[in-house]
Amino acid sequence: MAQRITELPGALAQAQKEALSLLKDCRRLLVLTGAGASADAGIPTFRSDGGLWRNHQVEKLAHPEGFVKDPELVWDWYRERRLTIASSAPHPGQRTIALLQRHFPPPGRVLIATTNEDDLLERAGVTPVLHLHGSLFETICNDGCGWRAADDFDNALSMMPCPRCGAAVRPGSVWYGEALPRAPLQAITQFNPDGCLLIGSSCLVQPAAAIPSDLLGAGHPVVEINTEETPFSPVASCSIRGSAKDVLPGLIDLLTSRTVQDQKRRVT
Repeated sequence: MAQRITELPGALAQAQKEALSLLKDCRRLLVLTGAGASADAGIPTFRSDGGLWRNHQVEKLAHPEGFVKDPELVWDWYRERRLTIASSAPHPGQRTIALLQRHFPPPGRVLIATTNEDDLLERAGVTPVLHLHGSLFETICNDGCGWRAADDFDNALSMMPCPRCGAAVRPGSVWYGEALPRAPLQAITQFNPDGCLLIGSSCLVQPAAAIPSDLLGAGHPVVEINTEETPFSPVASCSIRGSAKDVLPGLIDLLTSRTVQDQKRRVT
């Protein structure tokens, strides 16, 4: 494993070339993004500001018991988060993920999954996106009747009872102590990735944190991009120190250049 510190002169370009050599032959490339990828767009992570919001522990707000205790406090936090994200824009790294999804050389395919609850990847042009931890911009029934709806315009649905059963409604995020939705994990299993680009993930929260380790154990390359060393860094095929917005554009340009060149030849 090689850890690359991209602040050194010429190191970023060298790290990108090394990542290219590891990923270019993948036929089913999984891109897995975490909080660090959105932090580049100005979105605070759970661990920023000491894990506090107005002196409240965010782990207690993002928890079923916290919602039962004080639903309005929890909703105030989520409405503020929705506003913060809606006021932010995808950064260049997220936009180039959309290019990778569309232009990864055939017969290769790319699947995009994220542990983030925001919609920055979708606004960057990525579709579909597997949300392993749910969506911040969905409102769902708290009693589990199955009702859910997009609530990304004015938060109106957060201020009324469930229209199907009359119970209280809650944000569509997966909270601490809850199981992840099965469908996104099943989609990754069915995709059967043979390589992974791991971006801005702390690799601390299971079961998502096990995905890159399992791939590495099966002999597949995993390239990590993160501003800080993580528990996964020492074993990654290549671990690049840098932000997603700085590292991804050059790397994805290398990964997609063959497709772009073929398109240019067909046009001319």
